[in-house]
Amino acid sequence: MSKLMTLYKILPGCEEGNPEAWRAFLANYTPTALQLFKVYTPWSPEASLDHWRDALHALSVNDFAALKGFSHLSEREFLVGLRAFLLDRAATSISPAQDAKEPPAPTTETLAALLTGLPIVHQEITFLTLAGYTQKAIENILRISPTVAEEGLARLRPSYSAALERDENRCLWPSAWIAIGKAARADVKKDCPDLRQLVRILDGQASWYEKNPAETHRSQCRRCLELWTSLLEVVSWERTREPWPASKIEPLLAIVPLKQEERKRSLFARMLGK
Repeated sequence: MSKLMTLYKILPGCEEGNPEAWRAFLANYTPTALQLFKVYTPWSPEASLDHWRDALHALSVNDFAALKGFSHLSEREFLVGLRAFLLDRAATSISPAQDAKEPPAPTTETLAALLTGLPIVHQEITFLTLAGYTQKAIENILRISPTVAEEGLARLRPSYSAALERDENRCLWPSAWIAIGKAARADVKKDCPDLRQLVRILDGQASWYEKNPAETHRSQCRRCLELWTSLLEVVSWERTREPWPASKIEPLLAIVPLKQEERKRSLFARMLGK
């Protein structure tokens, strides 16, 4: 895979069935998909890889219709879209019976009660903790100190102590939590900022006049809290991901429709019109 191949070349190339573009896609985003499944599903690594194969097929059918629906303008926007796509698909394969019984799974209503009145960073900490992340992981995702992270967990301690005691990033209630995220994403209000604006805020490209109203809105909007934490999450994965090994790419490449790689014709063949 060319190290110079960026998203701007990868996605159009994939939609044309270009093998090199798909090799780059699989090298870059297979680790992301498997990391997502590790946190949000009860699946084993082998089952996660099977579900990724199914997702690749879904992305490529009907002339790559699903893939064409993702943002092609920035990798972060693309990854947020891919994350939602994979979680929506996972929802159909995870049973509520696979959720932990104690403590009971959060609901949209109990989540709203937990978040009400909290400072925005404490809302983010609460949201990511219930999503399945350890305190150490949340410190890395939000770029906050252990002291701030610890303060943000105070409201969770009485009812959700089990969510604070785990030593790996894994959601206790995959079925319930994926459903909460899906409902939040669907609840778009007329004053919700779009993902592009949130990326600009994250990158420090927005003015105070954009940033302050967006943060005030996010403190009262589950859709925007979910979208913002999703963005922070995929950015943290960007920082740590290692490319999927080249030796494991070819079996995945067989899943997607590819055009045949053109052979370079010799000068003699071109002279003969062959």
